[in-house]
Amino acid sequence: MRTSTPAVRTVRAAVVATLLATAWVGAAQALQSPRLLAAVGVPSAASVSQSAQRTTGPQPATTCQQIAFNVGLHHAGTTQVVVVLTSSSTATSGTLQVADLGPQGWVCGAAMPARVGKHGVRPLIDRRSGDGTTPAGVFPLGRMTAWDGQQFSFFGNSADPGVAAGPYRRVRSGDCFGATPNNADYGHLVYRTAANCPGPDDEYLPAVTGAYEHAALIGANMEPNVSGDAPGEVPYAAAIFLHRHSYDANGNSKPTAGCVSLAHANLVSVLRAMRPGVLFAIGESTWLVADS
Repeated sequence: MRTSTPAVRTVRAAVVATLLATAWVGAAQALQSPRLLAAVGVPSAASVSQSAQRTTGPQPATTCQQIAFNVGLHHAGTTQVVVVLTSSSTATSGTLQVADLGPQGWVCGAAMPARVGKHGVRPLIDRRSGDGTTPAGVFPLGRMTAWDGQQFSFFGNSADPGVAAGPYRRVRSGDCFGATPNNADYGHLVYRTAANCPGPDDEYLPAVTGAYEHAALIGANMEPNVSGDAPGEVPYAAAIFLHRHSYDANGNSKPTAGCVSLAHANLVSVLRAMRPGVLFAIGESTWLVADS
């Protein structure tokens, strides 16, 4: 066997390196070919970009739009979200905006001053009835069946203001909303006389003529599956509504016991604007962006 000199071995190594580099360049160029990518089932960079644009659409620009966008991604078919935001988990005031999905993406209406629970907002899984917080999370418009068989998503001591998202129940004598944990009436509208719907948790609706002139059911722990209406179950929430503000002696709006409230004109406007399939997104802004 002939032994090559060091100089020859160096030249050979250089030639091999050059050939390998050329092969890698060729392979890289080949992988840019849409035909080759399609043949092996890998989308090209251009097609990936186009697909992402078709999926995501116009990008959200505000917190309200971002939350509505997130909700829409996780709840297929959603075209309207009532977004209730607070600046912190202990804030008792916030804003409510109605977000609608249009041809150019999500559009949020004007921010309306809203009140929430006297102890702020708390994720539904962490709250308990009577803790004074408003449930945080994404919830449907509720639907309940009253003691007389009527189904409803809205109710009030005043006439139907013109809702379209679901049936409206005009409050009648005997309407008692059960809110005593681990009782069969918990989370249900039952028939009771005023004397037999004493509270402090149960609510005799005919007596709440101001705040409950009109209300929408927020579907947080609501029929048909209510946790807390049997012994041993966790009573997460009962009687969570969107309703009118209550006011103190000086005319200032008060925080709620766990609901969301608006001024009369804003409430009527929102109830009329709501459409079938509407969702509620409620919570502290940063948390809701991350969890919606």
